[in-house]
Amino acid sequence: MPSKPAPIKLEPMPPRSGYEAPAAALARSLAESTAAAPKAFLTRCEKTDYAETGTYAETVALWKKMATASPYAELVAIGETAEGRTLYVLVASKDKAFTPTRAHKTGKPVVFIQNGIHPGEISGKDATSMLLRDILITKRHAAILDSVILVTMPVFNADGHERFSPWHRINQNGPREMGFRATATRLNLNRDYVKADAPEMRAWLRFFTAWKPDFFMDNHVTDGMDHQYDVTLDMPTEQNIWPTVGAWSKETFLPKLYERLEADGHVVGPYAEPRDARDWSKGFDVGVIEPRYSTTYVALWHRPALLVETHSLKSHRTQTWAHYDLMVHALAIIGAEGARLRNLVTEAERDMARLATREGPRKAFFLAGTPGDTGTPFTYKGVAWREETSLVTGQPVRVYESRPIDIPTTLFTKLKTTAAVPLPAGYLIPAAWTSVIEVLAAHGVELRRLRKAVTVTGETYRLSEPIWAARPFEGRLRLTNFTTRRIQVTRTLPAGTVYVPMDQPAARVIFNWLEPEGPDSAVRWGLFNTMFEQKEYAADYVFEPIARELLARNPKLRAEFERRLAEDADFAASPHARFQFLYERSPYYETDKDVYPVVRALEPLR
Repeated sequence: MPSKPAPIKLEPMPPRSGYEAPAAALARSLAESTAAAPKAFLTRCEKTDYAETGTYAETVALWKKMATASPYAELVAIGETAEGRTLYVLVASKDKAFTPTRAHKTGKPVVFIQNGIHPGEISGKDATSMLLRDILITKRHAAILDSVILVTMPVFNADGHERFSPWHRINQNGPREMGFRATATRLNLNRDYVKADAPEMRAWLRFFTAWKPDFFMDNHVTDGMDHQYDVTLDMPTEQNIWPTVGAWSKETFLPKLYERLEADGHVVGPYAEPRDARDWSKGFDVGVIEPRYSTTYVALWHRPALLVETHSLKSHRTQTWAHYDLMVHALAIIGAEGARLRNLVTEAERDMARLATREGPRKAFFLAGTPGDTGTPFTYKGVAWREETSLVTGQPVRVYESRPIDIPTTLFTKLKTTAAVPLPAGYLIPAAWTSVIEVLAAHGVELRRLRKAVTVTGETYRLSEPIWAARPFEGRLRLTNFTTRRIQVTRTLPAGTVYVPMDQPAARVIFNWLEPEGPDSAVRWGLFNTMFEQKEYAADYVFEPIARELLARNPKLRAEFERRLAEDADFAASPHARFQFLYERSPYYETDKDVYPVVRALEPLR
């Protein structure tokens, strides 16, 4: 096989948007922040007029300096990366509440802002550094701490951040050099929230489940089409979050945030994808619904979660400006809504536990969905384009211009449920399935090991027709499709079996991990693949007299076998299919093959 040719040398050619909002030219909030800052607290971003971003070590040093200079901040180490770098969060609290217990006693909402999960998308880190300086050092925004406790993470993927290169993020307009999207082991952390393979994610989960912040924000920079928007937003608001919390996000938080950002001159819109890439009039779909992503994972904990996507084609300065203003306004809104928000989260946790433990028939509970077909009128703020024939592909390629255009279309925000299952009272996992249990422990789930054997009547699944992906995804060969049939079982489970009760705050995380049809379940991620493997086999000469005896003793089985022979030509022509049909119906066949080993307990175990 011939080796790949060496890359041809050329200068970096960052793309640029044809349109930037008029207010971006001034970026007043950034200019004022820089003007007020002591020289020792400037970011490399500011020192280079937004051409560069600082290294991880530089950023951590700056945050340490701010924490040392202010009595209201503490930099906390939360774990290490695969390459041994220390991960940090900075806790800012006017009450000096630097632990989860003390923070929650203040009654103030805890807001967690995350940066650098994709280190090429790094303008959020620079904006957060400036905002922390304006809270802790210049005190321009010190009032934020009157009503919130702020927890911020400079860079989640620190190893990827340090792979600096001008050749990363081909679709992004600066900074001059930036980090790499994946970790040192080539995992995308923003696909890892449920399966938790990366050490960085295990550290993050320990921190998150200890603090249980009331609001989460994840700063990104999006790829995609050129458009007028300097920032687009997404929040779980439908079946993928508790209804009252989703309603608050949709009806209170987002409208206020849009209003304030637009008043500053930002062009803000929903984070959405066109249904037809070549015809935007057919509408746009909103919503990343799989819990492997940050904001949808946090929604499983009944917390509002804001995905912030500034625009990759805008300048790094414009991206930083959008992040900065958005965080200032979001924190003000959350502070004003703090008591209400905390009550909504508390009530959601309580009501979820009640759902799982109530008596009587249980309604199906949402697991997965797709964008629905009912939309609302929407004006998409795009940028004019023309099409030319590509020299590379010979196909039409879009060439963006600089004229803004408004396109009447439809926005689809509702979810259509594709998988829903009644909640059990709990789950029973055989002790042998250690990797599945370890993931639950990483999520801070309450687990109880049975001290003695118990006999329970519950439910499980028989899975059939499994289809695996052709290629690995995030280091695993995913099970993409299968058929489920729920069955009743009575089993005697030995001491050491793990019982996972659903009357706990992590109930929805448990449900999504242990229900096979969940889009990020342990079954989907391949942790139960061995259940589909047949381990014992019968020699044909040994099984022949047994099969004849089966047919002779069971007229119903004989009739079914003969009907298949007469009606299914492929079956009749396949010696293996004919053999397997009878072998699977014999007492010699493995009873646990294709049977999910986890039991759904319909009543709580005391």
